[in-house]
Amino acid sequence: MVDESVKGHRARLKQRFFGHGLAAFHAYEVLELLLMYVIPRQDVKPIAKRLLLEFGTLAGVLDAQVQDLQTVSGLGLESAQFLKLMKATHLRYLEAELAEKPKLDSPEVVKNWLRLKLQGQNIEYFGALFTDQQNRCISSEILFEGTVDRAVVYPRSLIKRALALDAKGMIVFHNHPAGTAKASEQDIALTKQLIQACATLDIKLLDHFLLAGKEVLSFQEQGWWPR
Repeated sequence: MVDESVKGHRARLKQRFFGHGLAAFHAYEVLELLLMYVIPRQDVKPIAKRLLLEFGTLAGVLDAQVQDLQTVSGLGLESAQFLKLMKATHLRYLEAELAEKPKLDSPEVVKNWLRLKLQGQNIEYFGALFTDQQNRCISSEILFEGTVDRAVVYPRSLIKRALALDAKGMIVFHNHPAGTAKASEQDIALTKQLIQACATLDIKLLDHFLLAGKEVLSFQEQGWWPR
């Protein structure tokens, strides 16, 4: 049997969400609401608060690995997997939004997708969004994986993939797992090399995004774009 006070609290929390969304929710209440659907017969508020104490933020909880989530008292394998499913579902939603956008003319769409795709990763990744003539996304791909501080990028392979997709434009991206929110000289030199290589094949490099910690920075906006 579920305690009547717990049952009433669950009902009120759900009613708040379905009436007004998550805008007024504390982070622990968001986790609490999620856990209600996978832990049906107990008060999950203490578990939600322990998760935040352990991982710091809601993003930190959703970025955590399943085995790390399970170290929190009261959270079993199924509950940990459910939290990872929530993040994966949101990522698929944003990927679908990218594909359905008439044009990738808003940096915020790309930034939101990248936050979910790469935030919390502990090695460096390099990838690209390939676009058609109207700047519509035709594919989003991770192309190179590296170490904690470096991913070796082969421009020839990147261009080959663009040609295979008949792409007319590209937005490239990478992350800095150490959280350095500034493009390195190597990052800028690579961007210049890609601009020149693309130009010879009538492909336009539209931007280069860097994810560092919770920030996603545009080379164009930050003034890092090679002249």
